[in-house]
Amino acid sequence: MPSSPDPLTHRLETRLKMRHYALLVAVDKHRSITRVAEQLSLTQPTVTRALADIEDIFMTPLFVRHRRGLEPTPAGIVVLARARLVMADNAALQQELQAVSAGRQGRLRIGVIPYVSTQALNATWQHLFALRPQLALLAHEDTTHNLIQAVRSRMLDCAICRFSHDSTDGDLVQQLLYHQQASLVVAGACADRLKKQAALDIPQLAEMDWIFPPQDTPIRQMINAIFIAAGRTVPIPLIEADAPRTIASALQQLPRGITVLPRDIAQTVADMSGAVVLPQPLPWNLPPVGLAWLRDSPKAAVIAALAAAVRLAA
Repeated sequence: MPSSPDPLTHRLETRLKMRHYALLVAVDKHRSITRVAEQLSLTQPTVTRALADIEDIFMTPLFVRHRRGLEPTPAGIVVLARARLVMADNAALQQELQAVSAGRQGRLRIGVIPYVSTQALNATWQHLFALRPQLALLAHEDTTHNLIQAVRSRMLDCAICRFSHDSTDGDLVQQLLYHQQASLVVAGACADRLKKQAALDIPQLAEMDWIFPPQDTPIRQMINAIFIAAGRTVPIPLIEADAPRTIASALQQLPRGITVLPRDIAQTVADMSGAVVLPQPLPWNLPPVGLAWLRDSPKAAVIAALAAAVRLAA
């Protein structure tokens, strides 16, 4: 005789609805029954009863009242994390079905770091645009850290980004695409003097006007390591930016401007700005670029095929 499910499993399978997750996310956002009621066009007693019903389903309190409002309990934090994933999956499903109704085979949301090589980007679009039926595509540009977070929260299906400590957990698959070598890029006004130096003069470089990428990026970490290894204080950047056009524009306005970029991107920025890529090699390698996605992603086969195509071209 088959055993009956435990009470919690039975309640989750028979009573839990999508609207319950939506209400929990709203309560967590506003931390106020009054504001949740206003947002959802419900009465306060209705919201209070609905929250009590949800807590009865989970057989534990999910929020407690404090002077500053409702706060999630430890169980509430766990349930909210799952609720956000379910809501994100539901939104993605709706967009996929809209794409299918328009004659596409679905929708792929892909993230890219700003320093993906032109060759890799071209290979990405060439492969995806050639699929039949076609996919509806969404492209989002951001740092590796933010892209990995977006993949984990199911806001993106995959991301072309760097290997990092954020991407080594077992929930992610990451396949190597290609390697990049870092180079120094300096404003044209000071390039001749720096090019003549046989080795990098770190104290001299520390006095220049630096353009740094954001804090949570591998190149920023590498720049920090250059100065720390030389026993120098890491300079305070004049500007933080990672968009190639922004960096090129800044280099045009800074006669003593300097930054570190992957060599292929460095040459593109130099061509746009009149800057120069220094020939001296940097002794630090950038983390390789790969394609990352969730191990349980329903798009795993499509993404793996994309990784193979980009790796072959790059």
